[in-house]
Amino acid sequence: MAKSIASIYIDDSAIRVLSTSGKRPQRWVTVPLEPGMVRDGVVIAQEEVAARIRKTWGAEGIDTRKVIVGISGINCLYRTLTLPSLPRNLMEEAVRREAGRALGIPLDQVYVSWQELPSAQADATVIYIAAAARTTVDSLVRTLRAAGLNPYMMDISPLALARTTSEPNALIVDLQETCVDVVVKVGNMPGVVRSVSLPKSDKPEERVTAVRQEIERAVTFYNSAYMNAPLPDEAPLLLSGQLGQRDDLWEQLRGRRDRRVEALVPPVDNVEGFVPTDYATCIGLVLKEVSGKGGFAYSAINVNALPSAYKPAPTPLSQLLYPPFLLVALAALAFGGYMLMVTREHTEALREEYSVTSELAATMSAEKSAEVDALKARIDELNSQVSTQESRAESLEKLARDFEVDKAEINGDIGEIHSMPAGVNVTNVNHGTSVVNISGVGSTEQAVFTYGRQLRSSGRFELVVLSSIRSDGAGYGFDMVLYK
Repeated sequence: MAKSIASIYIDDSAIRVLSTSGKRPQRWVTVPLEPGMVRDGVVIAQEEVAARIRKTWGAEGIDTRKVIVGISGINCLYRTLTLPSLPRNLMEEAVRREAGRALGIPLDQVYVSWQELPSAQADATVIYIAAAARTTVDSLVRTLRAAGLNPYMMDISPLALARTTSEPNALIVDLQETCVDVVVKVGNMPGVVRSVSLPKSDKPEERVTAVRQEIERAVTFYNSAYMNAPLPDEAPLLLSGQLGQRDDLWEQLRGRRDRRVEALVPPVDNVEGFVPTDYATCIGLVLKEVSGKGGFAYSAINVNALPSAYKPAPTPLSQLLYPPFLLVALAALAFGGYMLMVTREHTEALREEYSVTSELAATMSAEKSAEVDALKARIDELNSQVSTQESRAESLEKLARDFEVDKAEINGDIGEIHSMPAGVNVTNVNHGTSVVNISGVGSTEQAVFTYGRQLRSSGRFELVVLSSIRSDGAGYGFDMVLYK
C-alpha cells in the first residue's frame, strides 16, 4: 500500500496543501492570505494563519497531522564547502565553523542544515549547506503547532523545486503572486538559487520583464562561477506557478539562447482536476519521501532543513516493548541492581584497606623525602617561570610576523582590485580575513564581466563571484565577492 503524505507550503500570498498516496494526488487546496499576514516567508499573523490551517484540515478531511513543510527561499543562503577528511564525531562542529566563515553572517541568526556529497578526492569531504533565517523557521513551526500539525521534515522552496523534474540540467522558474524562484540545475545539483520578492500581482504578463531579468542574472552568476562548465544551451526552461499555463508568454522568457521552453511536468500521477504546476513546491516536498533512491532520484540535495530542536523526540523504549517483554526486562534490571549493590559493598571494603596501607607507607617515608620534595618544587617553579617568559616572547614575535604577512597580503589584494580596466570604477572595498566584498560601477555589462575575469585570472583569489549587476541609467552598478 502506497504511503500517505501531507505537505504544506506557506508564502506571502497563500497556503498550499497537497495530500498524496505515494505519487498520486488525493487532496489539494490553495487558501489565499491577505497582505501582511506573511511577509518574506515570516508568519506575522500566526493565530489567524493557524486558524485557517485548522479549518482547511477539517474541510478537506486530511487524516494525518504529520506534515512535510516548505519555507520560502527569501533570506536563505546556500554554499558548497570542501573540508579535509574528518571522523564522523568531529564533522558537525567542523561544518558549523566553516559555515560561519563561508556565509559571512552570525550563525545565531540562521539554522544551518547540511549534507555530505560524493567527493572525487579521498582526503577531502564535500558538504552542501543551506541556511534559513531563524525568524522564518520559528514563526512557521509555531504556527503549524498551533494548528495541531506536527512537522517532521522541512525543505526550502527552490530546493524542493529542483526535485520536481527528472531533467539533470534545467532552468526552473516558479512565479507566484509575491515572489519568483529561479533554480539553475546542472548534473542534478541546484548550482544557483535565486528567490526574489515581487509586488503582489495576479497578472504574470505585467512581470515577464522582471522574471526574464532574474533568469539572466541567475545564468550569468552560474556561468561566471563555473566558466569551465557553463549551463548547457540544450538545458530546458521549465515554468510553473503563474507561468505554467501561460504559453502565450513563454517566448518572451526564452532569452538569447534558443532553449526549449515548456511547463514543468513533475513525476506524479495524472489526476483529473489537479494542475501540477500550481503545486510544484508541495510536490517537491512529497518527493522527499516517495521518490526513488531515498529522495535523491531527481536532485542530489535532499537535506532535512527542520532544526533538531523541532524534530520529533524518539519513542520511549517502554512504548516499543510488549508487556511480557517489559516484565522480563524489569526483572533482569532488578537482579542487576542487587548484584551492583553487593559489588559496591565489596569494593568499599577494598578501598578502606588500600587507604590504611597507603597512609602507613606515606608516614614512614615522609621524613626522608620532605627535603627532596622541597627542592623539586623550587625547580619546577623556576622552570615554569622560564617557560612563561619564553612563551610570551614567542607570541610577540609571531604577532609581529603575522602582522607583516597580513599587511603585505592586503596591500597586494587592494593593488589588484584597483587595477581596473577602462570603464570600471570601484567605489567600496570591504576586506575581511577570507572574503573581500567590493562594489563599483561599470560603463557596460561587458566592462564589468572583463573586470571579473581579470580578478579571477590574477591568481590571488580562489573564487570570484559576481553577486549582482544592475542598470541605474548612468551605467551598471555591481557587487562582487572575492574568496581568498
